[in-house]
Amino acid sequence: MSQTFTDENLLTWEAFASGGRFGLSIRPKVIFHCLSDPSARARFVEVQGDEADAEEMIHGSPTARLRELLKESQELE
Repeated sequence: MSQTFTDENLLTWEAFASGGRFGLSIRPKVIFHCLSDPSARARFVEVQGDEADAEEMIHGSPTARLRELLKESQELE
């Protein structure tokens, strides 16, 4: 399940958890997809633990924490 939030530039982002390499639960990612600017590349951060921990990070964190994670994220290739 995803979480939607707005960054300081007023862009709307969707954050969701993704399994690790080949769909395994090892080294899952939080993926950020920009809903308001289709030309913006998707971004990600790796999370310690498994996919359930990534889900908990998304839904248990305040919007300010999601904004921090977005700033720390890398472009998805």
